[in-house]
Amino acid sequence: WPRDASGAKINRDFPDASRPCFSAYGDSFIWGEEVPLNDGWIEELSRRLGCRIANYGVSGYGTDQAYLRFRRLGADGAPVVLLGFVPEDIRRNVNQYRGFMGWGLAPGVKGRFTLDVADRLEWITAPHLDTDAAVEMHRHPPAYLPHEYLLPDTRDGPVSLRFPYVLTLARVALMPRVWAHIRGRPSYAEYFEADHPSGALPLTIAIVDAFVKEAARRGTHVLIIVTPTVDSFRNYTDFKEHEYSPFLAAMTAKGVDVFDPTAALIAALNGHSYCELYVRPGPCQGHWGVAGGKIVGEVVAAELRRRGYIK
Repeated sequence: WPRDASGAKINRDFPDASRPCFSAYGDSFIWGEEVPLNDGWIEELSRRLGCRIANYGVSGYGTDQAYLRFRRLGADGAPVVLLGFVPEDIRRNVNQYRGFMGWGLAPGVKGRFTLDVADRLEWITAPHLDTDAAVEMHRHPPAYLPHEYLLPDTRDGPVSLRFPYVLTLARVALMPRVWAHIRGRPSYAEYFEADHPSGALPLTIAIVDAFVKEAARRGTHVLIIVTPTVDSFRNYTDFKEHEYSPFLAAMTAKGVDVFDPTAALIAALNGHSYCELYVRPGPCQGHWGVAGGKIVGEVVAAELRRRGYIK
């Protein structure tokens, strides 16, 4: 992940880190995964606006980690901050070990936020795991990660393979994410329900609220940019609704500026499949591709001008 002295992704078109017009935080969609360094959509947006956008995205991050990075870096010099929100991030915000999300053997664990009895954010520090402790963590996850929502053999966690295997298969068949797939809904859609046992929606709202308040304290403004995944487009096409609508409604109620580009992207595609936005359009997979990033950059640039961020 090549970065310049400011900690932002290298921007070959606008290398001067002292005067960014925007900064951007989020996960791999903000960073620009799977495309050449200068061909991410943030870099395309930067060229269209004619100014530097400091890209502080990090692959694999959730909203919680983006907030911590924003807070840790301090003032980044940008008057407006773009916070990328991928709908799947809502599940990452209640997760500490990516292996429990199906990422295989992940390299480490992270801390996470919870809400206390007064609905205030409380930070749970990640445990320090040496090699032996990491092995034991896989054997006895609750002992090391008591605040992990996706613990194995819980409602939404992975199912452990054990005898009798028929019961294991039965538990897999009853997993909510399996039923979501059968119904054609994103596997994380339920996390946007206000009464979901993870508490992911109120937690995510609180994290974003803290991000916005920290920005306001610095005299900067935040615009949330929703990044619809393939599953999001499919859900919107099939059901004519967004699985993340409760999040959008909460942001609107709090007066937080948010832009969901889904409708504008569909219009910009002019009848072509939304799969063409992604790096592997055939199987309809991956991050924004080079061509897709140009379309996303064009749509977001138009919205920023419409809102008066760019004259």
